[in-house]
Amino acid sequence: MIRGDDFYLKAFGELSSCRQFGQCIGPIPWYCTIEYARVHHLDEDMTEVFTVVIRELDEAYLENQREQQT
Repeated sequence: MIRGDDFYLKAFGELSSCRQFGQCIGPIPWYCTIEYARVHHLDEDMTEVFTVVIRELDEAYLENQREQQT
């Protein structure tokens, strides 16, 4: 059984492979997050929480990447 934090961190790592790369790193697409939740059988309430957590992790990650590029 995966602890809650571990589930989110593992999911974030796996979902990071869905990013678009170009001149800059893009965010994790929303539809990938929804599909991940569906595949892992999250109910509607948990899917909502999951998308918020992943979005917040992603925003922090992207901010860190922008800071490293300057």
